[in-house]
Amino acid sequence: DLLVLTKPLGTGILTTAAKAELLEETDYKHMVELMTTLNKYAAQAVGPVALNACTDVTGFGLVGHASEMAKGSDVTIELFSKDIPIIEAAIDFAKMGIIPSGAYNNLAFVKDDVQFADSVPQHIQDLLVDPITSGGLLISLPEEKAYELVEKLKGVTICNAIVGRVVKKQEKAI
Repeated sequence: DLLVLTKPLGTGILTTAAKAELLEETDYKHMVELMTTLNKYAAQAVGPVALNACTDVTGFGLVGHASEMAKGSDVTIELFSKDIPIIEAAIDFAKMGIIPSGAYNNLAFVKDDVQFADSVPQHIQDLLVDPITSGGLLISLPEEKAYELVEKLKGVTICNAIVGRVVKKQEKAI
């Protein structure tokens, strides 16, 4: 299977920046747009496609939710960190260390289940465990259907990307 994500990561970091009054008005409006866009439209587009698993990415971050999917299915998920959509402003704040405390809780929860490649910088690792408010759907479906779904979601979701794949169970879930 391949994994499709329907919204970018970073709203948890942006809400933390907003609380500290560091967020520009345009970034604030973009954050609100992301959080108020319903997953209903993505779910409707997915409807007729045969998928194997689906979850919304919220408070446990992408890695937390993917880990639960992997462990529940007795497989390993490889995430393609360079392909994961991330809100640009969130990248900047993550580099500055503006990280919600929930991200550290998430990382502590999955630490035994995840192995980050040495090439994944710390700020991206932080974004992968960012506790998101109203995140997108993480959808696992056969490879041939994944590309079809990405096309079908264009214009329906804010973004959509193939962000990983399911492989035979290895030592770590992620």
